[in-house]
Amino acid sequence: MHFFVLFLAGIMAGNGNPQIRTVHSEIRRPLTLRFAGDCLFSNYYSFDPLDTAGFALSSCDVLRSADIAMVNLEGPITDRGNARIKPYTFRMSRRALAELKAGGVDIVNIANNHVSDFGSEGIWDTIKDLDSAEILHVGAGVTDASAYQPAIVSRPGWRIAFFGYYAGDEALIPSEHSAGVAVRSLRNITKAIEAVKHNVDAVVINLHWGDENSTQPDPNQRIFAHALIDAGADIVIGHHPHVWQGVESYHGAIIAYSLGNFIFGGNSKSSYPTGVLEIQLSDDGASYRYIPVLLDHWKIRVLNGANADMSIAYMRGLSSNFSNIEHSSKERQ
Repeated sequence: MHFFVLFLAGIMAGNGNPQIRTVHSEIRRPLTLRFAGDCLFSNYYSFDPLDTAGFALSSCDVLRSADIAMVNLEGPITDRGNARIKPYTFRMSRRALAELKAGGVDIVNIANNHVSDFGSEGIWDTIKDLDSAEILHVGAGVTDASAYQPAIVSRPGWRIAFFGYYAGDEALIPSEHSAGVAVRSLRNITKAIEAVKHNVDAVVINLHWGDENSTQPDPNQRIFAHALIDAGADIVIGHHPHVWQGVESYHGAIIAYSLGNFIFGGNSKSSYPTGVLEIQLSDDGASYRYIPVLLDHWKIRVLNGANADMSIAYMRGLSSNFSNIEHSSKERQ
């Protein structure tokens, strides 16, 4: 697919991460990663009669055409367990697996405040079903060891490490004998980066964090994300606020503080603008662009024309608030 829309591109060069690491000797083509935000294939999504027309992602290849596509899966896939006492609890049927496969999703983050809404049974079932569907996952596990385990994704000439973390009080904390969610701490993540960074070409950190409905990260989030880059991460991907925040280039690495809602059935709105963040890795570094999309009655389609221009302008405005973008903006054709 040719995408009409281009976004400012930060080129990773110089300073903290001078180039993408190379752990393979052969010449390799660029690698395209695409990231989208919160996905919940239940609740209002399931109630809408228009949903009977087919899967939300089946008619759009915005994720399917990437080399690696990733979303945040905002809840367990289970029909077991009891709802925990909290303001909102979500769960999905196994149809969610077909949704993800139809959309071309390769890997999901499950380190969030809803994956343990139905207890450890929900986490167990989610992991079992994702494994059976051959969809990779990070950020939660049936023990603490598995919760903190990275997913290493290999493509010709490339090895990328993915991690996921959450630090709120809504999730179960894993132990040696019980399921839970990987706890976000600078110590945990820097140790994890150090353990893998010499054996992979890039490290991607997912963080479920931030204030809901806020269009900007708070100063502590920026300090934390910068510390992860200083520790060797190459890409930091955030979600949870349900709205987009800006994209920042720091020491040549890329930080997307929040990707907003992608297909979120916990919200009664069946139509709203959102987007996909594309990051292209090459031996020269990395570039990124924002691809505006529209959720249109629970169906994703790529925007173009004036509507796309407005979406890009809005994202540029959010990103312009970061004062230390170190490389000049460049649109990638």
